[in-house]
Amino acid sequence: MDFIYDRLFLTKEKEQNISVFISGAEQTGSSWCSLSLAHALNLSKKSILLVDGNGELANIASYINLQPPFYIEDYLEGKKTLNQIVTAFKNKDLNILPATSGNKYLNNLPLGRIQLFAQDLQILSENYDFTFVDLGTSVAVENLSLLQIANEVIILCSESSSDLIKTLDLIKHINLLDIKINCKLIVNKVNSFEDGYKIYEKLNKASERNGLNFPELLGIIRHDTRIRDTIRNKDLLLTRYPTSEAAQDISEIAKKMI
Repeated sequence: MDFIYDRLFLTKEKEQNISVFISGAEQTGSSWCSLSLAHALNLSKKSILLVDGNGELANIASYINLQPPFYIEDYLEGKKTLNQIVTAFKNKDLNILPATSGNKYLNNLPLGRIQLFAQDLQILSENYDFTFVDLGTSVAVENLSLLQIANEVIILCSESSSDLIKTLDLIKHINLLDIKINCKLIVNKVNSFEDGYKIYEKLNKASERNGLNFPELLGIIRHDTRIRDTIRNKDLLLTRYPTSEAAQDISEIAKKMI
């Protein structure tokens, strides 16, 4: 598969931490997870840039009822610079590059335009401790081209059988891309850590049978009814329910990332 360019060619002033969140199936929580982890790292005094590369209906802006003056689409249409699109959430150290809901903008872009977007995003990321890019479920070549500026890919998976199959397909797809990148797995929406480890082992064994490089386990997030309440109220889990089980799980993953 041909990508926009072969890995990186820009000179970086400092080492960057760019993570791409992606899932094989819908409703595994990539947007919620990237947002919650960004918030957890921000609470640990880290500066964060969160990029909404998803464009699904449940995107970053909709989770927190963010109504920014500009969107990434304004940058892609040449109306604004990427830096002008940055919207501060709560404080200046948690910033978001928002996209309009329901618009899969990356899928419709020529690769040359995505190359410029990737270059500008890489330069902008030098101002932050961490940059998270939420790609959702799209595995179009336009979206996956952004993997080339990332340090790691974080794959989201839940416990449903159909989700496991789609997650394995995604792992196969990433293996075929032959991009030298660190992949990690988060198992989301499970009743217990034991259930999460079982899912991880099941995927690991299936990957071994297919001769695939399998991502290491970054963390497990337990199912928590309070997540639904925070989403309904356009709030963040670590703000509304900081002692909940899911909040603890998110905090532990953030510690590993630091």
